Amino acid sequence: MQTVSVSKIIINQLIDLCAKLSAKQYSASLQLLMNNSIGKHIRHIVEFYDILKDSCNADSGLSYDTREHCSRTETEKKVAVKRFKDVLNWLNDIDENLVLKLNVSYDKVANKGFDIDTSLQRELVYNIEHAIHHMAIIRIAIEQEFPDIKLDKHFGVAYSTIRFRDDLCAH
Repeated sequence: MQTVSVSKIIINQLIDLCAKLSAKQYSASLQLLMNNSIGKHIRHIVEFYDILKDSCNADSGLSYDTREHCSRTETEKKVAVKRFKDVLNWLNDIDENLVLKLNVSYDKVANKGFDIDTSLQRELVYNIEHAIHHMAIIRIAIEQEFPDIKLDKHFGVAYSTIRFRDDLCAH
């Protein structure tokens, strides 16, 4: 299943990044990131995967809006890595045909949500795109603030862009 293998690639790239960053670099408040840290972006990515994982293991619905922000994940690389490894383990044993209900809310005043039908496959696609988006932001911060850290050439690059670039090079 492509969504599982790509999720694993992305998560392993993030684990690798955590290993390359010092604790100070990981948690530094960067002006380029509107005074947020790389750790905050990593926390945000792993939270979405955790929410999906937890919703598959429970009868409750899926909602990305109702999440707790774990400040330790923002400041302690080892916490983020542990959470990512838990997601990797979960990905090894999932039911790719699982049907889910996603609760969303676009109401500005109250939390008047509604449910839509979705699937584990579709939500993995969402998590992949969401992760790549934040990884692109992280990449900008790394290249500007910590240029000595080398990232995989595809870190934070959409798969459609990778294919487009490969096609250009082939011609």
